[in-house]
Amino acid sequence: MKILFSTGSLYYLPLDDIFQIAKETGFDGCDVVVNRHLDYRQCREILHECSQVLPIYALHVPFLKLPSWGNQVEAIIRSVEVAKDLRIPVVNLHPPSWFHLEINFLKWFRHVKDFQKELGCEDVALALENMPLMGKSIKLAPYLLNDHTEALRFGLARNLHFTFDTTHMATFDHDIVHAFLEFFRTRRLLHVHLSDYASPESHLFVGGGKLPIVRLLNTMRAVGYEGSISLEVSPTELPFTREWVIRILRYAASFLKMNVGREING
Repeated sequence: MKILFSTGSLYYLPLDDIFQIAKETGFDGCDVVVNRHLDYRQCREILHECSQVLPIYALHVPFLKLPSWGNQVEAIIRSVEVAKDLRIPVVNLHPPSWFHLEINFLKWFRHVKDFQKELGCEDVALALENMPLMGKSIKLAPYLLNDHTEALRFGLARNLHFTFDTTHMATFDHDIVHAFLEFFRTRRLLHVHLSDYASPESHLFVGGGKLPIVRLLNTMRAVGYEGSISLEVSPTELPFTREWVIRILRYAASFLKMNVGREING
């Protein structure tokens, strides 16, 4: 079980600095969120250099429009190509949003019958992420497949793998341990985004919310989950000084390793 750090949690820092921090604090690798750091044609070279510091085990398709990555469909295709070139095993994607009028993306998404085959994924696993409800007083379901059971059925029928996000699931008031097991039983769960949640605050640091994080991690260990776990918290949950970022992330990496049965220095 690999313990990863999501680069989106420190997105305001240079990418190579984020990798150095993740290495220093004991994470096994990084989960790279494609954002402005990689809005260049030479993104492969940038990622290759970073991977010499710490391995990249997951690549998140950009969810903001980046000129060099094209539209949403082009961004998915390019993400798969980059992952294949750099041997990144998982590419994570969001389903289309009807709320944001992603009509062309929606049409393409529904048309694909076999994502792995039609996108030429080969050894790269394209993983569909469960998405949250949005809003504080009034909850909206802005994404296609917002119901995770529908997402599971769709993914199994269209040859997709899965990413399980704890905060996203918690917005539905579902038991995250039970939901994790639903994903795990598909045998296609490869990646977990881990954060805490206390309505309406999402992507909180571990212990900052009300989710049974320890029980979830112990369950992962008990059932033999072999995928990766990525600490994905809001940047506002982390300190702004490097000294304190190092301290709190070192604690987080040790905490996660301990609760999945890993040696803390291993």
